[in-house]
Amino acid sequence: MRGIKGAAACLLAAALTAALPFSAMAANGTKITSISLRIESHITAGDSSSDVRVTSNSSRYDVDEVEVTNEPKDEWEGRDKPKLKVTLTAGDRYYFPSSGLTKSDVNLSGDDGKVTSVSRSGSYTFYVNITLDALDDENDYDLHVDGLEWDDSDGNAYWDDAEDAKRYEVRLYRGGNSVTSVVSTSDTSYDFSSHFTQSGYYYFRVRGVYNASNKGSWEESDERYVSSSEAADIRRNARNTSSSPTSSTSPSTSGGPGVYSGAWLRDDVGWWYCNADKSYTTNNWQYINNYWYFFDERGYMKTGWILWNGKWYYCCENGEMLHDTTTPDGYYVGSDGAWVQ
Repeated sequence: MRGIKGAAACLLAAALTAALPFSAMAANGTKITSISLRIESHITAGDSSSDVRVTSNSSRYDVDEVEVTNEPKDEWEGRDKPKLKVTLTAGDRYYFPSSGLTKSDVNLSGDDGKVTSVSRSGSYTFYVNITLDALDDENDYDLHVDGLEWDDSDGNAYWDDAEDAKRYEVRLYRGGNSVTSVVSTSDTSYDFSSHFTQSGYYYFRVRGVYNASNKGSWEESDERYVSSSEAADIRRNARNTSSSPTSSTSPSTSGGPGVYSGAWLRDDVGWWYCNADKSYTTNNWQYINNYWYFFDERGYMKTGWILWNGKWYYCCENGEMLHDTTTPDGYYVGSDGAWVQ
């Protein structure tokens, strides 16, 4: 009888466990307390398509779907504001809390926009509604870019100068998938050598930028096939020719950017960067993947205005130092990133 009663008790416990809602079981996982999303919008005035991408490099959640909720019947017009509904799903051992996660906990980078609302469906689905900045009429500025081509001997990408562009945004792809984030440069070339990590068909996209509100259409280069051995040669040659790299946008007068291979990490305080040798920068700038970032005395990434050696610099929400543009609060920063008074 004891064996029968024991088996019955086990079956009852199993039934109760199966009946528990997912939200109750989620308490055993890790609560998601913040969200970071990067927006890459190809929507411009005059387009009939709604090509926009939202990505995240977090392992805590995935971008499951991106829906443009106000697509036009014919084509987008100047001053239209595309609206996005982004569906996120929690990763293994993570969950979205029933309260406490608000729109102020969602950080956006890339193309400009703002979070208008958030909502939750159970512990594993979260919705973020975003309104992008108003589209501008490209006819106001000549931002068309052409002449896109590769240097066959290395990883340099080239394009012709657009008449009104103050800078350019460029991104590398392999086989239809993005290899890099959107990179900003004031030159008409960019060296992607370090990103040739495997064989595949590579191409890049570039667009001219007048300011944050006036950007041209994305143009796409021809594909370039690179074998594994060729990719290794490109990376090796780039390292041999750039033992002492420098940057025209360096806020530091003590030298150019170093070559780093590490990882971005986040804790309850904020983001920090762990170098390959397990060190991290404190109270100084560091050049990482073609951008300058500033880290405080504890090693955490800073955003907003930063006073350095008597000059003011501005780092946007994802930490990247701005240059050759107007800051969100209306001040112009020059090619070195310093505020032009």
